[in-house]
Amino acid sequence: MKRSASPLRRLLALGGIAAALLGSGCESSDLSKKADITSEVLICLPPDTPAPSAVVRAVWFPNAKGIGSTDASPVHVTGVLALAGDKLWFMAWNDPEHHFDMLHVIAYLQAERVAISRLGTSAMLVIQSGNDSYDSFELMNGGLFGSDPVVTQDLFEKIQALRARNPQPDL
Repeated sequence: MKRSASPLRRLLALGGIAAALLGSGCESSDLSKKADITSEVLICLPPDTPAPSAVVRAVWFPNAKGIGSTDASPVHVTGVLALAGDKLWFMAWNDPEHHFDMLHVIAYLQAERVAISRLGTSAMLVIQSGNDSYDSFELMNGGLFGSDPVVTQDLFEKIQALRARNPQPDL
């Protein structure tokens, strides 16, 4: 009897993660204080990676240079963006297997440029890597109906502070 309760509890906890990711209303995109999500994010990170200082709900637009260029990016993926160590880790929830899948990693300390692209109340975190590739992330509120400019600004400031403390030599 106890054995059947454990898988049921895990299923309910994972259902909670999926519900938190989908969310509703105008809940913040910041998921850092949601223990169930951060523990699943930690499982997905490589073993020697520090715990994330930020975990946010995001949509990743590969090869997009910010707002106005997302139409040029035919692919976009919904998931979470974690700031851990010297990297940004983007992962998406794999519902059938009940875990996060790592999709993209960015070494933001070596990035050519980190910026925020704005249009009205919308904001996107834009990272230009040293190889001139771009990644844009729209941090989405809980209802996934709009961006979360406050959390976008907070994440940008955290990244900029870390970049200032760890300047990279010119190559």
